[in-house]
Amino acid sequence: MQELLHQLHIDPKVMAAQVTGFILLWILLAKVLFRPVLALLHAREQEIKTTYEQAHATRSAADELKSELEQRLAGIEAEARSRIQAAVKDAQDAKDDILADARTRAEGIRQRGQEDLAREREKTLAALREQVVDISLSAAGKLIEASLDEAKHRKLVKDFVNRIGSAK
Repeated sequence: MQELLHQLHIDPKVMAAQVTGFILLWILLAKVLFRPVLALLHAREQEIKTTYEQAHATRSAADELKSELEQRLAGIEAEARSRIQAAVKDAQDAKDDILADARTRAEGIRQRGQEDLAREREKTLAALREQVVDISLSAAGKLIEASLDEAKHRKLVKDFVNRIGSAK
């Protein structure tokens, strides 16, 4: 084997020195470089885990808040619908009240008009009767040319007019 090493130009002393140097370098790097780097990697891993957990907690809180807001919104919409329905019902009731009041007033006006018309008719009929009596007295006086007193003439004419009025 000595010969093989020699043919390959490998010196066992140099090889032993290189292996020893490599082991010492490894130990030195492990203490100086690998431990701090591993500690840094471990800290970063913990930080990522913490961030992930916080993100998960924040997402859960956001989902709960979203659910609560959706429930509130549904409640607000239901309340708005009920208020609108109540307002529509109130408006319908007010409309019905106004229409009923208008009908009542119109009926009152119509009834008063009929009563006024009946009174005016009676007044007109009474005035017409009086005029007929006066005309009849005047005509009777001219026709008879007799001197009957005015009270008898009035009585005769009123009886005549009443008979004509009741014959209708």
